[in-house]
Parts: sequence; structure tokens; C-alpha cells
Amino acid sequence: MTQPSLFENLKFLHPVGTSTFKYGVTIPLEAQTERLRAIDKGGKIPVTILCGAEEPVKAEIRRLNNKPGHLQFRYENKAQERLRFWLAAIFGGSAAGNLLEIVEVAPFTFLFKPILKSTVPVLQIGALQLHNLEKLEFESFTEVGQIRESLAAVEYAVGFNQSDYNGLISTNLTERGWQREQRVVNELGLKCDFEKNGVWVEVEFGNARSYYQDYVKFMLARKYRAARLGLLLCPTTSFAALLCELGQKRARENSVCERSPVYSGMMSYEKATRELPYLGFMFEVPIVVAGVGVSGN
Repeated sequence: MTQPSLFENLKFLHPVGTSTFKYGVTIPLEAQTERLRAIDKGGKIPVTILCGAEEPVKAEIRRLNNKPGHLQFRYENKAQERLRFWLAAIFGGSAAGNLLEIVEVAPFTFLFKPILKSTVPVLQIGALQLHNLEKLEFESFTEVGQIRESLAAVEYAVGFNQSDYNGLISTNLTERGWQREQRVVNELGLKCDFEKNGVWVEVEFGNARSYYQDYVKFMLARKYRAARLGLLLCPTTSFAALLCELGQKRARENSVCERSPVYSGMMSYEKATRELPYLGFMFEVPIVVAGVGVSGN
């Protein structure tokens, strides 16, 4: 069984706003690691920020003493002026549609990586965990290439929620000959999101509590439909946290919301990969968990 890493690193996507250039970045609750959640209100820790070819910048992560207890990177002082100038230069002082990927590359050392709207960011598979097959075997499936193409045809958009992304992924796959809502057993109501040539796919951008049923579908498809592969597509924690943050922002901006998506407890690739080693003994069918994120071209 694969042992979990002793270093749980922070990684998330931040929608760039005016405050990004002025004083800091809020860390989404969904992305916070155990070490960061332990910071009390009013508390702070020193951190190092890496920004392009510039010299590292010393800043801090601070838990605000407000009711929500927001956790933020703070860099509003004179000593961090170079970081603020770098951000303004990279993004051209424009906020809308730009993203900042923040990755903890060593304990309390963070890389700030811009994803510019002008690069037309799209969805892509950024991480894989495989069970009962090797990566070369996985990549040899023609259907896997079609899935990658379908994701790459979906552009990131500030106004999209998980339902929007699900819809676009569905459209792109069906255009490539995939069958939607296929029964795994004719006598049962269980259906898989997509199937083609024995490759069964579940797109899990929903609530984490229901994803175990996806594995049941793959096992039944193996026994009764000769499934060759079960593929679970999940947002990475950073993408899931971004969807949560943008969804909560839209909810605050609109007193009456036409759509009421559930953002708490969203499924993530990292949750699935933590649990798969403990569940794998049950699965004869080859299974791949794929983490879907946002990437600039």
C-alpha cells in the first residue's frame, strides 16, 4: 500500500482581484492544510514567496481576528513592495479572468504562478492514480486521448460552476461518440456517466459523500458488461476550492440565486487518492482516478 506523504502541501487557485495587487490573498477553507488550520485568530507565521526570477520575498500568513477568521497571505508592507510590483506587471493591473496558482514547494515556502486570461486557460488532467494497470497501458487506450481532447476543449470561465463544466464535458464526449447515462446492469437503475468500447467514465464534480457509488458501478460494469477500464474524473483540491470560492462570491452578489449548487464537501482528486489504496483490494477492474485542473496554454 502506498504510504501518504509526511508533507501535506498547500495548493490552490486564486481568482485575481484588486486586493491581490494591494495587500494579499485569502486562502480558501477547502484548501487549508492541518498546519494552517491550527493558526489561531490574530496569529501569524512567516513565509517565503517565490515569484518568477525575482528574489524570494518574506511575507506572512495571518489569521484575521474577524468573525469568519479568514486566513490570508499578507504582503502590504514596504518590505514586500517588490512582490506587489511584480504582480501588477505580470497581470497588467487587470484582475478579471486571471488566476494565480499558489503551491507550497517546501514547508512554508510558496511559489506564485500566474495563469493569464490571455493564455485561454483550459481543463486538463494534471494527476493520475492507477489501480491494476500501468501508465503506458492506460495511455494506450484511444478513448483516453479522446477524454483529454474533450477536457482541453473546455475553457475556464469565471462565471461557470460545476454544472456548467459537467455540461461542456458531456457535449464534447458525446460529439466524439461516447454514450451517456449507460446502465451497468439492465435490471438495475445504476447508470454510468459515459461509456465507449468498454471504458466507463464517471465525472465526479459533486458532493464527496456519493462518490463511493462510482466504484460500485465500475465493479458491476466489469462483471456484467465486460468493462476494460473504470475512470473517475475529479477536480483537484485547488480547482474544487476555486469553484467553491467563485460560487460563494456569486451567492453573495445575488440576493436571489437561480441556481443553488452545493459547494461544501465537494469531491476532490486528493480525497479519492487518499482512500483508493485502502479500497483497492475489492476491485478486479482496472481503475484510474484522474485529477482535473486548470492550465494556461
